[in-house]
Amino acid sequence: MKQKLVIELSEIATENYLKWARDKVTAHVDADVEPCGVTISISIGPTHYGSDAYVHDGDDFIDFGEAKVNLVETASVSI
Repeated sequence: MKQKLVIELSEIATENYLKWARDKVTAHVDADVEPCGVTISISIGPTHYGSDAYVHDGDDFIDFGEAKVNLVETASVSI
């Protein structure tokens, strides 16, 4: 069996990320420059510590909130 890593942001982390990304893209559009892409970092800790989603924006560290990280078994399918 193969595995895949599934990362899911909490509702709060998703809301925080979308607001930050929306504000960032809007600022670029308003400045008449091409909108940038955005990068999320995930800090994966042991189960009892949990995982978090965050971004470094210049000198700022923005913690979006909790992330759920799971290894999921996948079936190998041969064609």
